[in-house]
Amino acid sequence: MIRATLFTIAFATPAAANVDSLLNDYILPSWDTFAASAATMADATAADCSPENVAPYYNDAFDHWLNVRNLKLGPTENGTLNIEFWPDDRGFIPRTLADLIADQDPIAYDADEYATMSIAARGLMSIEMLVFDDRFNGYGADDYTCDLLKQITADFSAEVARQSNGWANDYAPIMLGEGDGVSTPVIDEEHAFATFYTQIVSGLENLTIQNVNRPLGTFDRPRETRANAWRSDRALRNIVLSADAMVEQAHLLMGADLPATTAALGELHKTADRVTDPSFANIETDTQAWLLLQIMGQNVDAIGAGVSNEIGLVMGISAGFNASDGD
Repeated sequence: MIRATLFTIAFATPAAANVDSLLNDYILPSWDTFAASAATMADATAADCSPENVAPYYNDAFDHWLNVRNLKLGPTENGTLNIEFWPDDRGFIPRTLADLIADQDPIAYDADEYATMSIAARGLMSIEMLVFDDRFNGYGADDYTCDLLKQITADFSAEVARQSNGWANDYAPIMLGEGDGVSTPVIDEEHAFATFYTQIVSGLENLTIQNVNRPLGTFDRPRETRANAWRSDRALRNIVLSADAMVEQAHLLMGADLPATTAALGELHKTADRVTDPSFANIETDTQAWLLLQIMGQNVDAIGAGVSNEIGLVMGISAGFNASDGD
């Protein structure tokens, strides 16, 4: 539902029809390919649940998720954690999975029941735990863990398809101004533009806070195991691909060159190319590795500043908005 906005907008120029471009040329196709990759992973796991077989399909699905992860709107506002439950500071994922395996819980054989399962045993991070963590990935084809992984990937595919359909059939029409004012709200272009802008800005802020600062910790006490998807060596990749996705969204939304934003993204890539451990495991012992991660955070912040200056200031969107609003 669209809540009352808490930000002000005073467009310096008429709102361009670039919300249409962002939705139809990027967001909806991205959800389509994400859903296809999730279905492919589920099919591949059903045929061969071995970690070495599932791993590349997991990585492909994660790559596609990063194209839309920052857009916590519509069906994804409350559905994000069904796809990626992270951070998991209290260790709910390994504990929940271990309990299911120890009990040989029959829920692994009931798709309808599994759809109501705790988020700690659903989504990409549960798949990562079973496939890449040594405490879990020693299973064989006849083991319960294999059946559990098959159910998790099938449930994941169904969940991604549900959210993809929600975007295409329910939320996108609203953001394109097709609401009827009765069962669905009427949203004008300015509001829709500002809503997507806030998702890009807040997504970049969150990328620094969660993906960089959490593992960075302090110089004396790095927290490398707080990195996103470190078990599958994706910590670095997730930062870079997330930034790539949000910059692409910004370009499509504005429909114009964003030179400062593009230059800042280039600096992030240069820094990332110098990182030797994609999991960030070496930041505990390698001062240079820690400093590079810190610089990556500065690079992401520079991208956010570019977006704010080249879109927010130009379009007259005030800095006092509520980034979680608009859905």
